[in-house]
Parts: sequence; C-alpha cells; structure tokens
Amino acid sequence: MIPRSNADQGHVNPNPPPTSGPGTSNGDVSRKAAPLVMFGNSPGMPGIFQSNFDYQLARAMPAGAYGEGGAVGEALSTARRIVDGDLESWVVAWTETAERVEKIGHTCLSGGHAISARDAFLRAAIYWKTGFFYLETKDPRQLAMYNRHRSCFLQAAKLFDPPIEPVSIPYENGKTLPGYFMRTAAGSGRRPTVMILGGGDTTCEELYYWGGGAAAVRRGYNAFLWEGPGQVGAYALDPTLIYRPDWEVPTRYAVDYVLSRDDVDPKRLALSGHSMGGYFAPRAVAYEKRITAVIANSLLPELKPMFEALFAKPNTPAGEKLNGQVDLRKPLTVFGGVFRERCGVGGKSVEAFFEDMGRYSLAGLEGQITCPMLVITGEGEGLLVAAAEHAFYEKLTCPKMERMVSALDGGEIHCTLNNPSLKHQIEFDWLDDVFEKNGASRA
Repeated sequence: MIPRSNADQGHVNPNPPPTSGPGTSNGDVSRKAAPLVMFGNSPGMPGIFQSNFDYQLARAMPAGAYGEGGAVGEALSTARRIVDGDLESWVVAWTETAERVEKIGHTCLSGGHAISARDAFLRAAIYWKTGFFYLETKDPRQLAMYNRHRSCFLQAAKLFDPPIEPVSIPYENGKTLPGYFMRTAAGSGRRPTVMILGGGDTTCEELYYWGGGAAAVRRGYNAFLWEGPGQVGAYALDPTLIYRPDWEVPTRYAVDYVLSRDDVDPKRLALSGHSMGGYFAPRAVAYEKRITAVIANSLLPELKPMFEALFAKPNTPAGEKLNGQVDLRKPLTVFGGVFRERCGVGGKSVEAFFEDMGRYSLAGLEGQITCPMLVITGEGEGLLVAAAEHAFYEKLTCPKMERMVSALDGGEIHCTLNNPSLKHQIEFDWLDDVFEKNGASRA
C-alpha cells in the first residue's frame, strides 16, 4: 500500500501511474493500451468463477470483520451450486440460501434471541441483493427480491441499540430518497458524521457492511447511508427517479436532512462515495460546501471511457462504434441493460448510452474542490482507472491524500471489497486526523 499526500512538501510517489507517453493522451489511457481490469481476476478474489460472478461472490461476504452480515461458509456453499455464467443457476442458488437464512432470523426472533435474529436478517439481506443483481427489470423476481432484501435489513435495523433509523429524504417535486441514519451509542450531543454513498449497482442497505456504516459507529461516528436518483433502491421505489450528472442537487437535499438533526456536528461532516460514487462525491463537494471532508473509492473523473471499456468486447479500437461490439452474453453486460434503464436510456442504442455517460465529467472542477480529499484505488482496478484517477488527483489544490491498495495488502479489487477492515482503517484514520487538524476533538 503506497500512501501519497500533499500534507507536506516532501511527498513522493515512487510508482505513479503513467499519465503521458505510449497509450496515453493528456492523462487518458486508450482501451488497448490500458485495459479496464476492475472486476477481473486478481490474487485477492475467490477464484471460483472466471466470470463477473467471482466479484459478486467476493461482494457477498464483506462483513466477516464485524461478526455480522455475510458468512464465508454460507457464501462458498452457495457458490458451489452455481454454474459459471449461468444466470438462472445464480439466482436460484442465492434465493435458496437467502430464504433459508431469513427463516433462521424469524425462528430466532420468535424464540426471543434478538442478536441471533439480527445477524441472520443481515446475512439474508446480503444474499437477496446478491441474487437479484443480474435480473432484468421485466423479471418480476427482481423487484420481489429487492423487497425481501430491504425487508430483512429493516427487521435487523430494529434490533440494534440504538436502532438504525429508516429515513425518507425530502427531494424535488414531492419525491423522496431512501436512507438510514446510524447513531453512535457512545456519549451524546453532536457527533462527527459520514454520509456514505454507493455507485451504479448499490443499495443503501449494503452500505452497512462494506460501505462503512458499521465501521463508523464502532469508531464513534454517526453514519448516514443513502441513495440518490437512479440508484438501485431509489429507482425500485420510484422508477421516475433516474441518474443525473449534477449530483450536487440530490446531495444538497441529503445534507439538509443530516444537518437538521441535533446529533450531527456540522464542522465534522464527511461524504464517502464508492465506485460510481467516486464520481458523485467529488462532483457534489465541488458545489456543496457544507461538507468538510470527502472520500472517493474509486475516483472516476470521466464515466464514458470507463463504461466503453467495461462493456466492449476485447480489443475494440477506441472510437469505433460499439453497437455491434458489446457482448450481450456476458453476465456483467446483462446487468448493463438494467443500468441503462436507470440512466433513462433503456430503449435507446448502446451508442446513445455511451453518449449519455459523456455528461458525467469532473473536468474543470479540480479547483472547486476545497475540502480535504482522500482517494483510494485498488491495484486490481487496472491502468485505465489508476491513470485517470491520478491525473485528476495531481490537479487538485485542496488538502489531499492518495492511497493505492496492492494485491499484497489483499484489498486490491474494485472498492477494496475484499478487505473492508483495511478499507475502513484507511478511511477513518484519515478522517480522525483531518477533523483533529481542523481543530475538532475526536471525542
């Protein structure tokens, strides 16, 4: 793990990603020269599947560090019943596991075993989410499984002390956005608070596990888990809510809610964005100045080249029309069809989707980000992500820290999902130091 910071004038990056030279142009790396690894195989992956199934399996067991959430044995047992690349076998296997573990939760609850019930509901919530990941919107199981995912988490939320509070954030035109507020039990009064945001395939419920909700509360922080328009839960609850590039708008409504509470310290308010949230969070703080620290894991300054590389067939020349170059048989590309719907371009061409992604750009906003910023990138993300992230990072003028997590650290995959303990140590140690340096006590 290589830390890089501008906290002092003596910082050195011994192995910077290339931002010029062959295969690059003004810091951008072509798909041929720098493939997008991101969800591919690497030493820290389970290694059970060759497809994107392997990444989703790793994602299904992120909470072992907390003794709650996904259990490695349950996840691996489920994986052994799945045929690689067979979407139906994926759905069936995870449904069987989710139903079984949810039943354990109800049995424990009826027997008065509240902690056991809570843990089972948390595990079942992960398994329902994992199961519906690849389902198309037209498949009735998708919404039904999302509802089971949310229901299990809501049942677990009641069993915490203090309980996790479900929140409906007032939004535009009478709409609302979903969220949860997790209040630390340590002490009273106004506490440091981290607003945790996922990406293109995340629900706010799963942010409890790998997103940092549980980790925040353990460290004396409040955690606000939330979704904006287009994200999985927000769209499931209201399909008129689609993605928008001006993420400062939904963020303003979320900050309004958080700062309306009497248990939040307005001087210690952080925003943490993951995956596509690595675009949303920097975009938001370029305009929303009530946020006093920001974390991007992974930072995505331009979404269009990332999605072109993610969905195109290997060795597709950059700039070539991609309608005939997208492999619709790949599990990840099946998910891409659902994602396009949540972007509002579901019935349009693949090219129209990529053009829509062109609206999501942080170019020119580097100087508008003024709060301290932490950028985390995994070695397994690939050169395209690393080079784009580092080129943007170099242009930032705010207090900043950059962390590259290596395969040796065992946290190199997308969003550091294979080592949440390390991820949270990096994030919250940095936040502790930032807030203390700004004159706020950690207590």
